[in-house]
Amino acid sequence: MSATRNKTRRAVARRLARGAKRARPAAAAKLPAKRAVNAPPQIVLYRLCKPGWAVTVERAPNAQGTRFVCPFCPLSHRVPGPVRGFRKMRRAQWVKLRHVEG
Repeated sequence: MSATRNKTRRAVARRLARGAKRARPAAAAKLPAKRAVNAPPQIVLYRLCKPGWAVTVERAPNAQGTRFVCPFCPLSHRVPGPVRGFRKMRRAQWVKLRHVEG
């Protein structure tokens, strides 16, 4: 039993002499950079030439305007962001929407 006790004492003494392992301060200070949380783009509806029809647009804050060909007339219109589709709406909802730029 005394031999075992001496071995453990020596092992403990060696560990204490070596010192406890410490994390490097530079490694601990470096945290992963937080990515900017991108909010989903705002979806906006604009009214088209044909009564009751609207175009779904992803509103881009700095967009100069995206041109798209109107499915109901030969003109192309300008909207502030990429077009995501067309929607049929009730008259009351449709009247409240803004017109597309011609």
